[in-house]
Amino acid sequence: MSTIAPSRLKDVSNAALFRELTADNFTLLAEDIAKRVATYQNGAPTTVIGPPTSGVRVLHEFWRDALGGEWRCTGAGTPGTWIQIRPAAVSADPASGTIPTGCLV
Repeated sequence: MSTIAPSRLKDVSNAALFRELTADNFTLLAEDIAKRVATYQNGAPTTVIGPPTSGVRVLHEFWRDALGGEWRCTGAGTPGTWIQIRPAAVSADPASGTIPTGCLV
């Protein structure tokens, strides 16, 4: 299981800002623990449609492809084993007009 240093979380003892600080902490936890962020490669949003096909992956890693489909790693490895957990937001790759076989849309 992933862990996060407590020093990275914001102190929520100030009741006036509790809601905002809690939301910030939830975002931080979602990004660090659940990896629920847009997927980037080399600092730019991914252009990959479907799950990643390269790189070392960890169990339960989250991946959002270029069409908005969401994937979860079910088997660590290179490139890991993936299951689609949310269909893509669009039905076709704008560049080619097609999507990979097996992708939900």
